Amino acid sequence: MDPYYGMYGESAQQPAQPATYRPTKPEDWEPYRDIIAHLYNTLNMKLKDVMVEMEMSYGFKATEKQYKTQLKKWNLDTKYIKGSEYMYMIKTMRERQAENPPKETRFILRGRVVDPKDIARFEKRAQKKGLLREGQPIVCDEPVEDLVYGTPPPEEVAYHQAAYVEAYTSYQYDPATDYGYSY
Repeated sequence: MDPYYGMYGESAQQPAQPATYRPTKPEDWEPYRDIIAHLYNTLNMKLKDVMVEMEMSYGFKATEKQYKTQLKKWNLDTKYIKGSEYMYMIKTMRERQAENPPKETRFILRGRVVDPKDIARFEKRAQKKGLLREGQPIVCDEPVEDLVYGTPPPEEVAYHQAAYVEAYTSYQYDPATDYGYSY
């Protein structure tokens, strides 16, 4: 031990960092699947933060493109709502508002409540870009998987809102299950 620097000198032991491991085959990802899924979806971390955490804690280093490919392959790329999914929600909202009496609609996509403000923001942007025009029908080729929608409870009682959220948060998406649709 250095008498001047004590235990903080050059000879002090640094915590061992794991050796960097770069995946080259799809099988290399499997041992890390649950960890990546937990960080990305459960803890709601950004992809860049997941990449840093995986490198610092597990020595696992891959490119952003590799992560994105793997997340898509594992069906974990469900955190963000795609444009086609927003379009289907807007189409559904318009259809339900055209009914007599008009119905307000709330959506739950892949087990998460979709904020109506997010739908309105997308609709406004789509109108600016010319993708949507008021009065024109919205063309959606296929329904969105794992989308649940319904009429929200009256807003005068907070208890009903909590019950609504509780009822729909129990919905769990299972990627292994075949959700057949019949129309």
